[in-house]
Amino acid sequence: MNNVQVTNQLMALNQVSVRNRLMPLTALVQQGEQIHIIGPNGSGKSTLLACMAGILPYSGAIDLQQKCLSQYSHCQLARYRAWLSQQISSVPIMPVFQYLQLHLAAHLVNCDGVLSELCSFFKLGKFLETPVGNLSGGEWQRVRLTGVFLQVWPSINLEGKLLLLDEPTNNLDITQVAALDLLIKKFCELGGTVVMSGHDLNHSYDKADRIWLLADGSLVANGKPDEVMKENTLSRVFAADIKCVPEKTDKYWRVFLPEL
Repeated sequence: MNNVQVTNQLMALNQVSVRNRLMPLTALVQQGEQIHIIGPNGSGKSTLLACMAGILPYSGAIDLQQKCLSQYSHCQLARYRAWLSQQISSVPIMPVFQYLQLHLAAHLVNCDGVLSELCSFFKLGKFLETPVGNLSGGEWQRVRLTGVFLQVWPSINLEGKLLLLDEPTNNLDITQVAALDLLIKKFCELGGTVVMSGHDLNHSYDKADRIWLLADGSLVANGKPDEVMKENTLSRVFAADIKCVPEKTDKYWRVFLPEL
């Protein structure tokens, strides 16, 4: 992959594209970083994450740990990365504890402590016997998040490296988003890497190490939040007047629309 420089990389994307959905895109994912993918609806965020997960066919090349993604079996990929899609169908009568067990590989040992800790963190203890079909949207999202963290949590899966999260804050309240942020931070501190999409510019500005800004299937900008999140760039991409509103030591992004 001649167009990409190798440093402490976990994944390299070279001219990755999907017909009518994603234009050729080249980028690096470094170990231990948190990348946020932002952009308007339909800009290609979900498509890109699905390609990186090995779920969606694509043109170009994606390497995971210096090995072509297509050379991994589904079982191998499941050990290295976990993918949270925006929506997933489930068996309504399946209890929560059984759904979570599906994310634990048979060879993993000493999982009970981590499972208990994650369930406690997301306040799922009282739902473990509940059929997933009886959960609210926020409860179901917390169960799904617990599952993907379990799948690649470093203390029980030494091969777990990468979390790919498509709009993981959907249906979460402010406390649950804060809990998710803490878990992501811990996962990255343990050597994991997170690539996630979202629509909250302020959240991405505050939490991301690096931002990929997409528009119409193209990578418009790639860099640190201060490098990517410029008023003129965001206003052009989102077709709105977006301003940075400084408040003391922080910055906040606001959309200003014309009155009706």
